[in-house]
Amino acid sequence: MSYFTAVRLYSLFELGLFTALLVVAIGGVSEDAELVLGWSHGVGWILLCVAVAVGCSRRILPWPLLAATVSPLGPVGSTIGLELLSHRRRRAAAAG
Repeated sequence: MSYFTAVRLYSLFELGLFTALLVVAIGGVSEDAELVLGWSHGVGWILLCVAVAVGCSRRILPWPLLAATVSPLGPVGSTIGLELLSHRRRRAAAAG
C-alpha cells in the first residue's frame, strides 16, 4: 500500500470518528462515549496532521493539504483534499 493510500484511508477513518463524536455529542447519547470519542478524535487528528506533514516533507503530498488538515475543518478538509488529489491522479493516469 502506498503512503498516499494509507493517509487517505486514515483520513477517512478519522472523519468517521469525528462524525460519530458529533452524533453522540449533539444527540446527548452518552457522556462516556463522548469522552472516549473526543479523546480518540483529538489524538487521531494530531496523528493525521503529523502523517500529512511527513507526506509533504517527502513530496508525496502537497503543502496546501497540510493547511486543509490543520484548519478548523480538520478531517473533513483533509479528506476532501485527498479525494481531489486522488481524482486528479486517476484522470492524469487515464490521459497519459
